[in-house]
Amino acid sequence: MSDHRSVHGILLLGGRGTRLRPAYTGNKHLITVGGRAMADYGLELLTRCGIDSLTAVVGPDDIDAFERLFARTAPDYDITFIVQPHPLGTADALQRCAATVDEPYVATLWGDNLFEVIPEPTVHRFLADPAPCMITIAHSPNPQHFSTATLTGGRVSAIVDKPTEPTTNLVCAGLMLFESTALFESVRCVRQNRRGEREAMDAVRAFLRAGELRFDRITGQWFDAAFSPESLTEAEQFALHRGFNHPSNTRQETLAWT
Repeated sequence: MSDHRSVHGILLLGGRGTRLRPAYTGNKHLITVGGRAMADYGLELLTRCGIDSLTAVVGPDDIDAFERLFARTAPDYDITFIVQPHPLGTADALQRCAATVDEPYVATLWGDNLFEVIPEPTVHRFLADPAPCMITIAHSPNPQHFSTATLTGGRVSAIVDKPTEPTTNLVCAGLMLFESTALFESVRCVRQNRRGEREAMDAVRAFLRAGELRFDRITGQWFDAAFSPESLTEAEQFALHRGFNHPSNTRQETLAWT
């Protein structure tokens, strides 16, 4: 089995948090949840999965703030910063990282996604049997806000972005794993949407159509903490009562969290 040094981590930290206005303005990944910036949880998650080759994609106005944050919270890690000059979408952000990745595999993480349990077993399973693309999926009480994943016969049969009438409560969580060459070839082919952005989920759907997409279920709770003021409040309460980024061997109690 390949080891974790063959995986390059990409932390996506663009986004102005427009859905959180007027309560918050600025980069949403710098918002504190449980006393820590959301981006800090993401960096910790990747490093505790054994990934120490790291790139962060940021906007031009935020690079100084992220450099200061990671110098304080992760001084032992050498992080490459890539600047995305405008909000051109996540596929564009990933394509800009191609020249910085020498490893055969890539783990990408949306910086406002918070995980109760470190998904290190997912990385192990991917490395034991690599695929062009592996997504992680989680249950959500609000699937209409995310990309839903329909399962048929133990495989992903459809991915729908923000469906008006969801037919499943399974959604794509913010961690995905790729074979590097396959990822960068795929994002390069993604076309702009009506907003002028190129989105990574279109690349994921290309892997689905090619029969090259796998999935893994996460353990514990998962939050996209910045899609609304209510989700941010919920993540804050969860951070205070349960906390995020617990080791994967932690015993998980059955808990109805609302």
